[in-house]
Amino acid sequence: MRNSSYSTVDPENGNITYSGPLEVMKGDHSHMPARTEAYLPGDERGHINASSLGGVNDESNVAPQHRDLNHGAYYSMEQGERAALQHGAAIDSNKTAVVNGQPGDRPEAFMVTDTITYADGHAETIHHSFTNASNAEQEAWNDASAALPDTFDAPNPGDALRSSMSSEEYASLMESTDAQLPGIADDYAPAQSAQTAAAGNAVSASSAGTSASASSSGD
Repeated sequence: MRNSSYSTVDPENGNITYSGPLEVMKGDHSHMPARTEAYLPGDERGHINASSLGGVNDESNVAPQHRDLNHGAYYSMEQGERAALQHGAAIDSNKTAVVNGQPGDRPEAFMVTDTITYADGHAETIHHSFTNASNAEQEAWNDASAALPDTFDAPNPGDALRSSMSSEEYASLMESTDAQLPGIADDYAPAQSAQTAAAGNAVSASSAGTSASASSSGD
């Protein structure tokens, strides 16, 4: 059920935040707020929290968002959230459109923190940040950065692989590695089981107890 109380606009800086649970439902884009002068060419009316995940269709949850982001990385995140929910998980989500200006201004970026409790009871937290720019703009920024002198030549004594390759070879390797990394939606698959999490907590508790004992004996 959509709940407008989960969505707020900060009157001091214009930041728009959704903070609440996610729920899979039929998307509804009716009665969306009109475009304003804050929208740049290529922008769409983007939901901070998707309509299909419980987001409302007003200024407390809709803002200018470049179409590459709206249909790209941000949409991939929403697909991951939806898949997790459909497999029995619960998600408490905090999403912020970072404006740092006045209410109604165009967001600079979108920040997301999702706490997911999976069907087996264990929980994981996922963080995402998205720049509100086109793919072409971001690629141009990356190219400009890579073109700076010595970008790939900074010393790194612990990287034996890097020292054995030229700058061009290393840059090519990094690009191919990035292409093989899991997508954003894949982040929402459980990284560990409840048993693994419990075992890890037990080890941490044991280690903490050992440290405490050592400190006591030192006194």
